[in-house]
Amino acid sequence: MYRSLLLISLAFLLFSCNKKSDAPVEEKYVASIGREKLYEKELMRAIGPYTNASDSAMLADKYIDDWLTERVMYNEAMKIMTDTAEISKKILQYRRQLYSHEYCNKYIYSNVNMNITEKEITDYYDKHLNDYVINTTYVKAHYMTISPNITRYYEIYDKLRKSDLDSEQELGDYCDSPDKAVYFVKDWVEFTDFLKLIDYKGTIEPYELKYKNTLDYIRDTLHYLVKIDDYVVPGDLLPIELAKPQIIQIIMNKRRHDKYLQGKKELLNKYKSDGTITIVNQ
Repeated sequence: MYRSLLLISLAFLLFSCNKKSDAPVEEKYVASIGREKLYEKELMRAIGPYTNASDSAMLADKYIDDWLTERVMYNEAMKIMTDTAEISKKILQYRRQLYSHEYCNKYIYSNVNMNITEKEITDYYDKHLNDYVINTTYVKAHYMTISPNITRYYEIYDKLRKSDLDSEQELGDYCDSPDKAVYFVKDWVEFTDFLKLIDYKGTIEPYELKYKNTLDYIRDTLHYLVKIDDYVVPGDLLPIELAKPQIIQIIMNKRRHDKYLQGKKELLNKYKSDGTITIVNQ
């Protein structure tokens, strides 16, 4: 580990020296095998600038070890392995796949329409409702925290019960004092996560939300008044707002696939037409 810390210190020193002087500095390396060298600059890039000294030392040791291991095994394999036809075949196959992948990304997928309308999302959702039946509970809610010293809090509680998610301005003005605060959770959140957010230690079953949409309890130095404004329970459909990111990805993947099929067909026809492709007995 001491070796790694020393190497890292040298690397930072080299970097600062290079910035202060235009004089050429011979690039230092931390390991070598034959003519191949692992330079400090590469090691620093691999480790990253945001790790502490202890982690950096551990990562440096591991990177050097992996770098050397890969090369000594390759060298040894080159010495003793004679039947390399299968390896050459795999290299050629990988080369083709890599080029094909890059070609698709740069030329076939480059003009895929990235704009997806709300109607497209809704249409897909409506056609695949069975895919969005949930097995957990989600809620939207708002809640108030008040000082436990407020003994006659029923007026506040009644105001909360009669409010909804559109009452943000009204309740915000009402709670404009040190002993009251209001919070709104307008995006769907898993019910278990919401109970953690409001530091509720009890248990509420999903079916109870039909008749138990308000909570009133004291936790440590705060009195909580909570109202569940909306909910979906297991067996209901996932709200489209939550399904939206997945649907967008599905639509994009289909567009890319369709573009791939179109591009493949055009290329095959092109190479068949100019005689480059020959298919026997077809």
